[in-house]
Formats: sequence, C-alpha cells, structure tokens
Amino acid sequence: MADEKRRIVLDALNEQLMRLLRGEAAEQVAYEDDVEPELEALRVTVNHLAVLLMDARDFIQSLAEGELDAPSPSHNLLLSPFKQLQANLRHLTWQAGQIAAGDYSQRVYFMGRFSDAFNAMVEALEEKERTEALLRETQARVKRLEGIIPICMYCKKIRDDSAMWRQLEQYIMEHSGAMFSHGVCPECYEKVKADLARLKESKNST
Repeated sequence: MADEKRRIVLDALNEQLMRLLRGEAAEQVAYEDDVEPELEALRVTVNHLAVLLMDARDFIQSLAEGELDAPSPSHNLLLSPFKQLQANLRHLTWQAGQIAAGDYSQRVYFMGRFSDAFNAMVEALEEKERTEALLRETQARVKRLEGIIPICMYCKKIRDDSAMWRQLEQYIMEHSGAMFSHGVCPECYEKVKADLARLKESKNST
C-alpha cells in the first residue's frame, strides 16, 4: 500500500511539473499519509514552486500588456529581475513625459542598445527644436522687412514707424541683423574719378 501511494504521489508531482513546463496552471498535489518524509518534502516544494511560477506568470503577463502599475507579488525571488524591469519602465515612462514637455536633458543608460536608440531620438528632437527656433527667428526677421517701406527718392533715407528719417544702412541693420561693408561700384568709381579730374582741372586753370 505504501508503494502504491508513493507511486501516486510521484505521478502527481511529475504531472505538476509537466503542466508548469507547458505554461499551464498546475493543481496542488494532495497530501498522502504513509509516505516517506523525503517525498512529502518534495511534494511541498513542488507545490510551492507552482504557486511562485503562477504568480510570476501573471505578473509578467501584466508587464507585457503595459500594466506598469500592476502590484508585484512579495517574497518571490523568481521575479527580482522583472521587478527591476518594472521600475525601469516606470522611470522611462516618466522621462518620456518630461521630453514631451520639452526637457531634452533626459537620457537613458540602463537598457543596453535601447538606451542608444532612445538617446539618439532625444538628441534628434533637441536639434529639431533648435532648428525650428532658428527658422522662426529668421522668419520674424524677414517679416519685419515685409510690406511697403517709405524711402526718399533722393537721399534714400527710410521713414520708420515713428516718422523719423533714418539712413538706409541703419534701418536694415536694426530690422534684419545684417551688417554692411562699404565699397565703390565700377560705375560710381568712374563717375567720381571724372568729377575729381574736372575739379583738379578747374583748380589748375585758376
């Protein structure tokens, strides 16, 4: 009779382990009296392992479905790396929210190759933001020079919004940020040279 009970317990334990390996919910192996203490200790251990694995499966499934606030079973050492993963994903979610709010100082260093891809994405977003800001600034400068500009047809001074007449160079520098370097075009050079020659000739004749 003892051998028969021993065989029943061993078969039940084997079935329990096979169900666990298939990812199925396992049933607790019932207590049988008149079996040796070593077999009873094995039964208790396998039943405990089944509980831990089922708890772990449910928790990991919650993580896989994105339920980052799922409570983690306590006193389950099998879940230690997954609890760390949960904490990392929660922090990553917070960082993503910070980036969405414009904080591009966020970086990730705890998720291997994903960290490289994430950080590259943040740097690209930061560069895009800088480029867009520069474009907006440039567009604002250009817009300031749009429309009809009142200019004197003789001296080329420009009338500003306060009805003051300002030098063309000064007006453009103030409204665009452009700088001027002065020179003489060939046409004006020839004209000035001719004027100087006439002036010199006039002085010599007197």
